Amino acid sequence: MTKPNALADILVANAYDFQKPQRIRNFLRHVLGDGLIVVEGESHKFQRKHLMPAFSFRHIKDLYPMMWTKAKALIDRISLEIQEYPAKSYDITYPAVTGTTEINNWASKVTLDIIGVAGLGREFNALKNSDDQLVKDYEELLEPSSEKLLFFIMKAFVNARFTEMLPWKMNKMFARTTASLRGICRQMVKEKRETIKSGEQHFDILSLLIKSNDFSDDELVDQLLTFLAAGQVFLHPPFRKKLN
Repeated sequence: MTKPNALADILVANAYDFQKPQRIRNFLRHVLGDGLIVVEGESHKFQRKHLMPAFSFRHIKDLYPMMWTKAKALIDRISLEIQEYPAKSYDITYPAVTGTTEINNWASKVTLDIIGVAGLGREFNALKNSDDQLVKDYEELLEPSSEKLLFFIMKAFVNARFTEMLPWKMNKMFARTTASLRGICRQMVKEKRETIKSGEQHFDILSLLIKSNDFSDDELVDQLLTFLAAGQVFLHPPFRKKLN
């Protein structure tokens, strides 16, 4: 099953014959909405067809300078953290400031900053602060922990309704953050429509989708939830790496 021909058959040639398990889709729907990652069949074909123009080579190429700037900002923030909290041991044969940082956290922040500008035309500035409510919600929702892993297993593989009936703080946290994210995305769609009507020129993905008139506001919210969650590290153990 891991040979190239088998993978090509499942992921490319006959992709629509192999659907994701319904329970997993139901769980992911709360976080991602009914975007490309969740939907199947004709709905997926429709979304893929009408999203492709927003991901054309020319449009992505125009984003290169922004991505490079964000990558440099990421390195600066990591370097600053290591300088503030250097390693206790000092190697005289390699006299450089060294330390350990949590790449998982920084990767999520820079991804959110890139998607914010490219997808929504909005600067979250997550690398420098976490004052934005959307950033706070994603940090709370996606910060890896054994409790969240157990919550995912219970909801997606055991019994979702039974899990929701348990007096578990994870249920309240999950409901609160997902509802907050959907509300924020809905407000962003509304604001973007208003700015487009005012005649301002916008070239982010959300603006292109609105101008296409192929998606309703609810469908646009689903796409935003998918874009914003893309690249975020979800239910993975923290990855630590020594940086010099």
